[in-house]
Amino acid sequence: MKYNILVYGAGAIGRGYLPWVFSPGEYEYSYVEANPMLVKMLQQRKEFTTYQTKNNSYKALRVFIKNCYQVGQEKEALKNADLIVIAVGPRNIPLLAEHLKEATAPIVLAENDPETVEMVKSVTGSNKVFFAIPDVIASNTAPENLLKKDPLAVTTEDGVCYIDKSLSHFKSNANYVSKEELDKQWKAKLYLHNTPHCIAAYLGAQLSVQYVHQSMKNKKVYQIVQGAMKEMQQVLIKKFKLPTTFVNWYAQKELKRFSNELLYDPINRVAREPFRKLAPGGRLIGAAQLCLSSGVMPENITKGIIAAFHYKNKNDPDAHISLLVHSLTPGDFLSIILGLKEGSALYELLLEQKLSYNSLLKKIS
Repeated sequence: MKYNILVYGAGAIGRGYLPWVFSPGEYEYSYVEANPMLVKMLQQRKEFTTYQTKNNSYKALRVFIKNCYQVGQEKEALKNADLIVIAVGPRNIPLLAEHLKEATAPIVLAENDPETVEMVKSVTGSNKVFFAIPDVIASNTAPENLLKKDPLAVTTEDGVCYIDKSLSHFKSNANYVSKEELDKQWKAKLYLHNTPHCIAAYLGAQLSVQYVHQSMKNKKVYQIVQGAMKEMQQVLIKKFKLPTTFVNWYAQKELKRFSNELLYDPINRVAREPFRKLAPGGRLIGAAQLCLSSGVMPENITKGIIAAFHYKNKNDPDAHISLLVHSLTPGDFLSIILGLKEGSALYELLLEQKLSYNSLLKKIS
């Protein structure tokens, strides 16, 4: 008998990575997805292929699914699920939590925000809600030659998924770890993966390239991303007392994976929702504040922040960021929109850098 696994989000993590963690040989997959076109394709085909990059080649995994539902149509599947995994993006959790009130199965949140666990617990009244860290880069698409074989193909790394050890009775390829280890891995992922990863994407957007690995080919971009990594390495060692050997190993690993030419990781996936990345405790503003409080000058991180201010994608939920940047004075944008205190160290630093955006473009072009 297979476990019934219900996955919210048939994107990069949900479709590309999770089948490598929870094997289709052990789990029968159903999905809940907001994109109606993707729902229709998955309902019709009932299968897709995820390609794992390893040793400069692809390993294919064909995944057969039971069904794919639009949000709100999964009531019976929710009741019959043995395990529920959420991979829809933190912004979508508040509304999605309402749909989970009838869930009896454990809920795993594979999101970039551990605070979503308490949010879901408070809405659903369930204590069976757990945090997971997919330490992986997974794409929501694939190169053209693979898409010709399967239009639903996606690519992913051979990553590691860390899950609260309370769920260790579920057979999988995950690493079930203590809350202390989860916290350590989360800090490393947030500041050594998420921070420089989105910086590479925002700089790549200014270069008008499509994929992160193309951005990393630019020597100036690589240097800025590497510099941002070094700034955060110092913070993790100084402020959070993470082991130096672990931090240095993690940073080198990240630089290699950002440059992986087999992943085809889209800029618009990594750069999406710039205001979320610019939140006070987030991977850009939050990271820069941590640097300043630790005696580290966030010279490279602020370059990434400036690039985020000028991210243009009319289809992005935060597409209005460009309008606000150009319609407000730099000081008003920083104080009113981002909530930075006028005269604070980061406010002054960004005010100075904001005026040098054209200089930044010249440096990376």
